[in-house]
Amino acid sequence: MMSGMTEGDEVAVLGVRVRLGAGATVDDVRALKTWLERDEPLEKLVSGQHLRIQAQPATDGTPGRLGPDLELVLKLLGDVVTIVALTEYTTRAVKTWTNNRRRLQGGDPEPQIRPLDPDGE
Repeated sequence: MMSGMTEGDEVAVLGVRVRLGAGATVDDVRALKTWLERDEPLEKLVSGQHLRIQAQPATDGTPGRLGPDLELVLKLLGDVVTIVALTEYTTRAVKTWTNNRRRLQGGDPEPQIRPLDPDGE
């Protein structure tokens, strides 16, 4: 028996969006994605198929933006962790990655982390 949802009912998409600033490169986006996939709490969610991390074109289409127009989207695929916990894990991992990048390459990619809208955008 179905759980009370009818055809056309929308399910809120839970997740966070990570966007690097103008000083970042496409390689930075790829490196951060790899870092997030290997960070312990996030890696457990990815390997358990409870989290998907994707690089995708940015949704805001900022005119005149310098740097890659890509962002990382982390979408929860179940209710194994709260959005608050996912945001905490992501923020901590991005901060560590940013500190390592700054130490090795200099500069600051100015990461921005924000929750996804309920429609996943």
